Amino acid sequence: MTPTPPESDASCAGVVGAPGSERQPAGPSESGKAPAAVLVPSKLGWIELALSALAMLVGVVALHALCLTLYPKAELDPWNESDFYPLSVFKLRFPRPYQLGLALLAWGGLYGLQARLLVPKVRLAYIFGVALLLVLSSNLLHGWRFGIDYPTATVGTGGIEYYDDAILIKGPLWFLRRFNVIQAVLLEHARTHPPGPVLLYHALHRALGDPGLISIAIGAASLALALPYLRRLLTLTLGEEPPGALLLYSILPAVLVYGIAVVDVVIAALFLATLVTFLDERRSRSFANSALWLGLSGFFTFAALFLLPVLVGFDLLRRRRLRRSVSVIAGAALGLALLAPLTGFDWWAAFRRASALENEGGFLLFANPRAYVWYRLGAVAEIMIFFTPFLCLLGWRGRASLRRDHLDAYTLAWLGPASLAAMLLAGALRSGEAARVCVFILPYLLLPVAAAFRALDRKSRHRSLHAVFAWGLLLELFGFYQW
Repeated sequence: MTPTPPESDASCAGVVGAPGSERQPAGPSESGKAPAAVLVPSKLGWIELALSALAMLVGVVALHALCLTLYPKAELDPWNESDFYPLSVFKLRFPRPYQLGLALLAWGGLYGLQARLLVPKVRLAYIFGVALLLVLSSNLLHGWRFGIDYPTATVGTGGIEYYDDAILIKGPLWFLRRFNVIQAVLLEHARTHPPGPVLLYHALHRALGDPGLISIAIGAASLALALPYLRRLLTLTLGEEPPGALLLYSILPAVLVYGIAVVDVVIAALFLATLVTFLDERRSRSFANSALWLGLSGFFTFAALFLLPVLVGFDLLRRRRLRRSVSVIAGAALGLALLAPLTGFDWWAAFRRASALENEGGFLLFANPRAYVWYRLGAVAEIMIFFTPFLCLLGWRGRASLRRDHLDAYTLAWLGPASLAAMLLAGALRSGEAARVCVFILPYLLLPVAAAFRALDRKSRHRSLHAVFAWGLLLELFGFYQW
């Protein structure tokens, strides 16, 4: 059975359905149609946006100064990967005239299309096309070689990416049968992940050949999977998709910078598909689809463990039961366990080996307390930077609305960050790169943002969109991020 993406028509609107669940005043009624909500439009002016940006810049500079005061840079960054903390992988650069021109062209394109994209029920194919063009244009600020080709192939021979392993293996079954034996000698990324990413790049290499085309395919695949499921998540938890919410997701700096750069965006889409099919109880086969998506997530990354507290917590807190979450997790675990007798790949053994390779010196808090503290703080700061100060402000505004009217969304909005916090405390992200690795947290952070964005008047929505896109373009113009 193959998991199927959600439908995008209005008839699928509904609360996260379950017998006995609390009714949400602003959500859909039992008939499936959302009652008309009386909203007094709120405003978000340029002064508020500018103050939020200033507050974040002051905080980041203070954290940077504190880091350099307390920690020798050579100790924290022995490979000289960052020119400015808390950005963990970052090289400062100054834009050339043609790059400024391309950035203005991309901004002008968004300005010309915003009227069509800020209306209800925009076709997914249209949003997908615009989103992919915006991601491509932002990455082309680095040129084809470093913006499109480099994310997949990096320096060519001598690289450490999934692609460098993928072009050497003889085939999927050959790799699966030998993975546990050769795991320790694989390159940096492949040895700490299950076989999924290498097999994806292997398939794309055989189909497309060119690393640049592979990068574009990665971006297209992630957006094609994430956008319909994000629409469904918003419909399930907020009663309807706020106009412009999918566009807002597509222009997030984390999506613009890493959208065609890394397999993490595909993993984030798999996580989102798992969550939405788990919530969507009224759809047939949703349980089986959720188990399949969760199993596929686990085949791509061991960080799929992030989803377990979210699924169990939501089931327990909002449905007062554990049957569905335990069944989904058990189904995914059974599927991964069956890979051992069927293909020779032992997921549990690979997980133990990856954990040992990632923590050769033991638990990071004990092995290097200063690095542990810094990279926890840096990870949170990096996620906030790539989420933009403007959406941090909107998220703060929207939290009360979620708590009052949309308890399912409110629960998810804190369960996701809480699960991520637990991962960070356990020592995950030893060297940062949180904005890239943690793209999967964006849907949870967007829930209060979407509630606040829906309440804005038309001009305030336009200001918010342009502020977010401008922030992302500035990050691209003045920085290079080594994937």
